Parts: sequence; C-alpha cells; structure tokens
Amino acid sequence: MRRSYISGHNNNRHLASEELENNIGGLPVTEPKIRELFDSLDINRNGVLEFNEVKKLYQSFDNFGIEYTDAEIENHLRKVAKSTDNTVSFDEFSCIILNLAQR
Repeated sequence: MRRSYISGHNNNRHLASEELENNIGGLPVTEPKIRELFDSLDINRNGVLEFNEVKKLYQSFDNFGIEYTDAEIENHLRKVAKSTDNTVSFDEFSCIILNLAQR
C-alpha cells in the first residue's frame, strides 16, 4: 500500500458522492451535472448554445485572479467549438467544462 504524504489523508477511502459530482473548483465533472448545466443555459431548447452565452459563462467562473480578454476567451473556446455558426453543441460544451475543471 502506498503511503500518503498528505497529513490525515487515507488513500484507501472512497470518495463521497459530492466529491464525485464536483471538482475542487465546484465545476460539474459528471455527464449528468454537465447536461443539467447545459440544459439550464439552452433556453430555446435547440440543443446548442450561442457562443456569446458560453463566453459569459466562462467569464463567470473563477479564473484564479486572471482576467481574460474576450479574444483570449474566444481562442480557448474555438479550440473545442469548431462550428462555423457560432454555436456550441453539448459535446463541445462538455469538453470546455472539463478543460476548465482541469485547471
């Protein structure tokens, strides 16, 4: 068994359900939670989000004190969102959220 270097940490303990549902930054990381967030933003229920709505959401997340410009945010989003009609599908949205959760 590996020894933990974090005081009070037990490598063998199971994660609680809330630990599985959200990462340390509070972002959703499971498909049901990401779907719930996506559906809450998809007001017209057409299965895609407008690019500007996703940019606003991106800006609302904690970026650890870094204030990104619109161009920087758009660059981050365009790495995943490849549509030419300025919309983001659920799969693209999931990638964006999971990329943010890994920071």
